[in-house]
Amino acid sequence: MGLQVEDRLAITELLSKYGLLIDRHRIDEWSLLFTDDAVFDVPGIGPLCTAEARRRMVETAPKGLHLAAPPIIDEGPDGSASCQQEYLFRNVETGRFLTGWYEDEVVKRDGQWLFARRAIKYFRRAGPEGQAADSRAPGA
Repeated sequence: MGLQVEDRLAITELLSKYGLLIDRHRIDEWSLLFTDDAVFDVPGIGPLCTAEARRRMVETAPKGLHLAAPPIIDEGPDGSASCQQEYLFRNVETGRFLTGWYEDEVVKRDGQWLFARRAIKYFRRAGPEGQAADSRAPGA
């Protein structure tokens, strides 16, 4: 049957809500974007596999602004979808920028698209002696 236009729009809205809700510190609403058993993979922290672990991470993450490119959405074999989306995050406390992309698996449960897995990836540039020059910003 394939992903319908309505599904693609709903998935795009899910991806957009992620940044909007985290930036406005609306953690209760942000938490509802994930399935109960979702995996949130954050570099430097590891996979967060419970709602409480995800909540603790976002409560302590740097505050800032998320800007995201339009996503690429591909249908999965079981009615799920995989998404890739580049982002730019600006930390409001330090003024530093972080860039990267998200790799997502989303599923439709009770008529609503939710994150089953979100992996944060960072673009890196080489710093002194090959060290990564970009700082990590959990929750980007």
